[in-house]
Amino acid sequence: PFFHYFFLAPVILFTLDMIVSISRKKVEIPVIRADILPSNVTALEFKRPESFEYKSGQWVRIACLGLNSNEYHPFTLTSSPNELNLTLHIRSVGPWTRNIRTIYETAIMSDKSLPKIHLDGPYGESHQNWYQFDVSVLIGGGIGVTPFASILKDIVFRANIKHKAQCKKVYFIWVSRTQKQFEWLVDILRDLEKSDENQIVSSHIFITQFYQKFDLRTILLYICERHYQKLSEKSLFTNLKAVTHFGRPDFRKFFKSLQSLHHDAHSVGVF
Repeated sequence: PFFHYFFLAPVILFTLDMIVSISRKKVEIPVIRADILPSNVTALEFKRPESFEYKSGQWVRIACLGLNSNEYHPFTLTSSPNELNLTLHIRSVGPWTRNIRTIYETAIMSDKSLPKIHLDGPYGESHQNWYQFDVSVLIGGGIGVTPFASILKDIVFRANIKHKAQCKKVYFIWVSRTQKQFEWLVDILRDLEKSDENQIVSSHIFITQFYQKFDLRTILLYICERHYQKLSEKSLFTNLKAVTHFGRPDFRKFFKSLQSLHHDAHSVGVF
């Protein structure tokens, strides 16, 4: 008997949301650049629409005019809010994502104009309050790391312009099964390390394909990695300052080390 009380409000909100979305979906946005990256990742850079405001870590829905223009799929923005254009990194894991990789790869190879897209968004509010903590820890796994690509860019930008934020240190932990799964992010992390003048971000990459702690392969890799890092202050595998680890992260030890390193911090945020 009370069904209509609970049903009416969501229907009104849904209808209003659809009206706003339809008006946005009609705009055709040109793709400026498309890159076919390793690990089946396709990077798209397209023009930022006027009055398009978003926060780092938010996601959008896109439809490709070269495919079905009414079929929308959600992807996280990997660009920072201070950048002029928007970027997406799309990994080919299904029919639509494989098709969009093929259509842009064909356009690049044949030197044709890149297919335009429709854009709907932004959506999501999950990691935007990283700056409210003295120390923030960002933990991502596999392709789920894309929100942090945007957030890390935003962190470095704010720090370099002397933005008055409460956050003094950020730890970025990426857990990936194999080295191939993070090839596409290496360029982004390299640019971040160059622009991170105040060294606010400390990055750690964990490769988990080596399960046994005392596996001979793991020991040899560990020795080579640590020796190379002492000589060049960079990782042997990624050529980044980010430390490469083998195996799964021990979060109990990690959080204890944070307590000793940042004993004067009032709050630590984990995302």
